[in-house]
Amino acid sequence: MEENSRTKINSIMKKIKFKFLLTMVITITFVSCGGGKPQGNLADNASGDMVAYASSSVNAIEQARPTIIVIPGDGTLQNFGCLTQQKKNGESYVIRDYQTYLLKDDRCKRLVGHIQDLFTQQNYPLNDFEQSLKKISTKSATDVADNYAQDAKTRLMQTVNPDIILELDYQTTADKKQNKLTGHNYSSPKSEDPKNVSYTLRAIDAYNNKVVASITKSNMKGTSTTETIQDDIDKNATKLMRDIQQYFSDILTRGRDVTVRITLDRDCPFGLLDESIEGDSYADWIIDYIKTHTVKGAYKMVINTNNELSFENVRIPLLQEDGTQYGVYDWTRDLQKNLKKNLGIKSTNRAQGLGEIVLTINKL
Repeated sequence: MEENSRTKINSIMKKIKFKFLLTMVITITFVSCGGGKPQGNLADNASGDMVAYASSSVNAIEQARPTIIVIPGDGTLQNFGCLTQQKKNGESYVIRDYQTYLLKDDRCKRLVGHIQDLFTQQNYPLNDFEQSLKKISTKSATDVADNYAQDAKTRLMQTVNPDIILELDYQTTADKKQNKLTGHNYSSPKSEDPKNVSYTLRAIDAYNNKVVASITKSNMKGTSTTETIQDDIDKNATKLMRDIQQYFSDILTRGRDVTVRITLDRDCPFGLLDESIEGDSYADWIIDYIKTHTVKGAYKMVINTNNELSFENVRIPLLQEDGTQYGVYDWTRDLQKNLKKNLGIKSTNRAQGLGEIVLTINKL
């Protein structure tokens, strides 16, 4: 009897060991085949459904923040002798010398850098002012192309293509004008004496020069001009960003506001009011195209003659149906393609500003 009991116990123990070993083997196999947490996977710290994300269309919300650039305003440039006016072909043009300004104003890097950091922390795409200047030619104050004068600001905007320009102007009663390429002198004998500091930070739509948000403060007291401005911007940055984001969200919904101008080359053998191969006049075909390729057909026709078509408040979409970005260049290129495909005419884009489309029709 005792021997039989011992035999049964041994049998039970063997079964338990076997189940334990089997469980271990299955667990090891499961982990090695990927059932456990993989080691060294780049998606280890990712959250959400990565498979669904990868297979879905581009998330428009993630692309919805405007691209920012922070630059000194014309008032500050003028205070430092870096803004002048020149005449060319009987017309006056503003000339901005950013490079000289950077040498004269030792506060610029700290002020611009501080504002840039605030927006970078909130995940705004940003173009660095000083680095962007290095991308453009600074040998000449103006660049004349097709009878257009183009100063440093225009070249800068065309290089970086921002959505919003943050333009900073400031002044303090303690500053003196000076000709040397150095930093500031102070009228106060002691640098710690309080100064009256004023500044304006404007958010400007780079495509239509509309001021969409701003901070303005006058006669603030502070011993350090830079720190006084920085501290006040910190207090007001949240509202500034909220106003900018609200404006940009409106653009995403209603489209970007641009101007469109269609002209004829001197050697063009036809007029815009002539009949095209489609049956309508060239002008009517272009008008119909704009109607169907703007957000809710939004546009205002200003000129409709045999030699020129001009439109204002043309609202073009910023996003395609899948959420990918769509800009002024894309819209212009599509118009040129359709002019060639449907009407058999070639055109040249002569636009200088970000928010303008200027097409010159060359020939059939």
